Amino acid sequence: MTEGVLEFGALLERLMHHRTLGAAALPAAAGADPEELQAVLAGRPPTGRLLRDLGPVLGLHAADLFVLAGQPVPDDLTPVTRNPNWSVSRVVYNMMVMPAEMRRPLLDAIRAQPVVRRKGRGGIDRPYHRYEPGFGAVLLQLTHSRNLTWMCTARALYAVTGGRIYLSASTIGGVGDGTVDATPELVAGFAGVLGIPAPDLAALGGIRLPDDLPPLHSRAAYVAAVIWEARRLTTAQLQEVYRTSHHLADR
Repeated sequence: MTEGVLEFGALLERLMHHRTLGAAALPAAAGADPEELQAVLAGRPPTGRLLRDLGPVLGLHAADLFVLAGQPVPDDLTPVTRNPNWSVSRVVYNMMVMPAEMRRPLLDAIRAQPVVRRKGRGGIDRPYHRYEPGFGAVLLQLTHSRNLTWMCTARALYAVTGGRIYLSASTIGGVGDGTVDATPELVAGFAGVLGIPAPDLAALGGIRLPDDLPPLHSRAAYVAAVIWEARRLTTAQLQEVYRTSHHLADR
């Protein structure tokens, strides 16, 4: 990820303010040194240990905190597969059209796949995934940490918004480059894809969400869960999950 996309201390301070978290309560809950947290809020880069400790307290994935801090995600927190040639988009599509009672069995099928030992770093890393500093870059790096390409991200946004957000792959890339504005509705859509509460994601970006923002699709939470859980699958496992989703969708 581009170093210094945004200062982590500023992002964390915005989130703490949004959640009314005190500077003393957060380190106590995380088992962290209060002075270390204060130094981070003042601009010092966080240590990897602090980012891992803050994850459960903030209700965010540790991998996401590394992205927010502009630091490389540690190998053990990256997806299993690097630049996979099989997309989770088809599984997401089947999940959207399957009977409601089949969604949980699909997630169970994903989680039942055996954990495969990583061979180096995983995740999406393409030459054109280099972005100008800004919140749009953060959004795109969070999706890449979920093995989502520009096209996969566009399809996921379409799913979680019920078709309201229909963008091309190049437009998604423009969000990362800052040539396409991260509007409140788009940020809310990304929140649905990432499984992060929209007010939290908006607070991180210093973006105000309007009160009349349209709701996400009723299955948005399942979309985010499928995308996240699929990070740990190999290509062969994801193909097997696709076949399961196809069966559950009765297609």
